[in-house]
Amino acid sequence: MKKRVIIAMAAAILVMAALAAFIFSRWTDKENTLEQAGLAAILDKVKETEEFPEHGDIAYLGASITEKGEVTDFTLTVTGFDDQDQYISHVGYTYDSEAQELSCREYQETALPTYYDPNADFTYIDEQIRRIPFEAQIRLLDFDRFQVEFQPDIQLEAGTPVLDGSGGQDFPVLTWEEYQQGQGGVSDGSSALVISLTDGTGVTGKRLEYYCEAADTSALSGHPETVMQMDYRINNGDLLLTGDAGESWVSTGLSSQQVSETTDTYQRGGSLFEDSYFADGNGVYAVFYGEMPTLRLSRDKGATWQDIPFTDYMPRLCTRRIVRFLDSENGYAGLGTDWTMGSGGATYVYWTHDGGETWTSSTELYEEAMMLDGLAFSDTSHGVASLQTVNGDEQYPALRVTTDGGASFTELVLPWESLPSSVSFLDKVDSLTAEGGVFTLTLGQGTAGNTKAVFTSTDLTQGWTFKDSFQGTIHTEG
Repeated sequence: MKKRVIIAMAAAILVMAALAAFIFSRWTDKENTLEQAGLAAILDKVKETEEFPEHGDIAYLGASITEKGEVTDFTLTVTGFDDQDQYISHVGYTYDSEAQELSCREYQETALPTYYDPNADFTYIDEQIRRIPFEAQIRLLDFDRFQVEFQPDIQLEAGTPVLDGSGGQDFPVLTWEEYQQGQGGVSDGSSALVISLTDGTGVTGKRLEYYCEAADTSALSGHPETVMQMDYRINNGDLLLTGDAGESWVSTGLSSQQVSETTDTYQRGGSLFEDSYFADGNGVYAVFYGEMPTLRLSRDKGATWQDIPFTDYMPRLCTRRIVRFLDSENGYAGLGTDWTMGSGGATYVYWTHDGGETWTSSTELYEEAMMLDGLAFSDTSHGVASLQTVNGDEQYPALRVTTDGGASFTELVLPWESLPSSVSFLDKVDSLTAEGGVFTLTLGQGTAGNTKAVFTSTDLTQGWTFKDSFQGTIHTEG
């Protein structure tokens, strides 16, 4: 009797051990490969945490996988949105398979707005990952390790080999040599939805780039309806500019110390002042940098640069900087400081009429307790400046208009009462254009929001009417 009990207990123990082994092995069984389970191989580990959003995007994914495509360790950052696609927070996860430990960090991103991206949506990335034949491809590679990576809006240099699965076609399976020869396709240099299979050694290591079909091509970089035509990025201390909505980027050649000094001067959490950089899409690039404002200018697509110091007296740090060109010869700049009761402030408007070689000050636009926030000219005579008070809590900016190229300014009053309730506030002037005798003035919300309001008038100084409001493009990624 005792012998049968002992045998039964031993059998029960074996069953329990087998069950436990099955439970723990599920993380490395066939059902848990990326090819079979898709993102569930990762999300099942994190979606039960309190911080995990029900709706959101993948901001970054780096997952180590075995030769069979089974997920082991991973790093995942997700961006959460509510059912109205309004930003909630970022959540970062790290999983250590050896220790079977999952760490989680939730944080609010407050420096820049964040918008829902259909090309990085959980469900859509899951669909694309399931299409990739990881196991078959890995059999043809001799990498020491394998990692799958994804982050939104990847732009590969034109001619870079890819494995093209866009248009719904099957991804090719190639040897490393065949891949390098471009037999799977090559990048055209534009932004795309890309999932990478790498050897885990970083950007300089071996990697296969899978070109996937985008859920919404208009949401990719290179589309001015959704991405800023002029923008900047700071990558590892390198400041880059684009004039074609992110299709191409040019390094300004500034040192990381110069870039850091510039952002420290603005005290904007590592961001540049909104209008302190310029690119016309035809090879002209400009940016103000340094504690003392110096304009770095290129007229040959970034091949060579010229530094132009601006040396007018500034009682405080020059934290407000604007540069724009109307054409190849005529450009304007605005420089301004913060304002304090003790030292006051300063604001200058400058013009160049020789393509940026020389600059002259047309006026000192000084008003007590006011600071420059925006400046736009439609031609060399007509312009509008927006000013901000010291506390900066007004619903709308103070506007000043000039008809003599900035030699003098007068107050401009807009019909704020005509704005719809959807325009809760406006911060600065974005642009001023003139066509057919009609001026069009667009105001925006800086980097605090992407709502724009448009006003028109046949007289720059008066008679303005509200025309329209819309959701425009703003800088969202530094």
